[in-house]
Amino acid sequence: MPAAPRILIILSALMSAGCAHFMSPAPADKDIKVLKTQLAQQQDQLASQQVLLNALLGENRTVAEQQQQGFANLQDQMERLRSATNRHLASGSSSTDGDTCPILNTSVSNGNEQCSGLTTIGSVEGIRLLPPDHLFEARIDTGANTSSLDARDIEFFERDGDDYVRFTLAGEHFADSGSLEMERPVSRFVEIIQASTDENERRAVIELQYRVGSIERVAEFTLSNRERLTYPALIGRNILRDLFTVDVSRQFILSDPDELEKAAGSVEGEE
Repeated sequence: MPAAPRILIILSALMSAGCAHFMSPAPADKDIKVLKTQLAQQQDQLASQQVLLNALLGENRTVAEQQQQGFANLQDQMERLRSATNRHLASGSSSTDGDTCPILNTSVSNGNEQCSGLTTIGSVEGIRLLPPDHLFEARIDTGANTSSLDARDIEFFERDGDDYVRFTLAGEHFADSGSLEMERPVSRFVEIIQASTDENERRAVIELQYRVGSIERVAEFTLSNRERLTYPALIGRNILRDLFTVDVSRQFILSDPDELEKAAGSVEGEE
């Protein structure tokens, strides 16, 4: 064989061997290791994110449970308040704060009909004052803030540093006896503007126990001369509030007119 072809054959064999050497599988193994490392890192990141997500879900679950418990507590408090209000209305107890007028009810009602926990009262009723344990005829006045009682010969004095008032309940209010003198501590004084004279009148306010129908409480009464008025007593909002609703079309719903007539004579005059 000539030398030149032999040299070409040898060179060709050497080149084939070199290519085989450079195409060895080592670089492929290295890439697989890199991919495995990256995959492991991503798995670690995913695990960390899962832990964080579980923690957030746990916090949200705790907040939701706290909100649910707070809502349950609020419902329980509302139920206790509702029960206490029902017991309050059932016992007939009242509050003397505020100036809210009673609801006026002019519809026909029977006897001591209850309206939203309030007792229906007529435009004129009897009120028993204790003391003097006497029944007086009274006009119901939703425009008056404080109830009033007919008092004559009013005198003020001090006792142990406190203001007192001495006054007379006129004999015309008692069927079987003369006038009655009483002394009571003064709760406060009020200034009343007289429409006829445009002058102020200073009136004493006292506390008396009263009974209207079956309801018995303590309330304030202003003392004033009601000699020219028809009724010796006036029932104002401080008694009506939270206890009575007024049916202005009727009288003596809670009272016996015959008993009132026996207790006192009637005096003609203005209302």
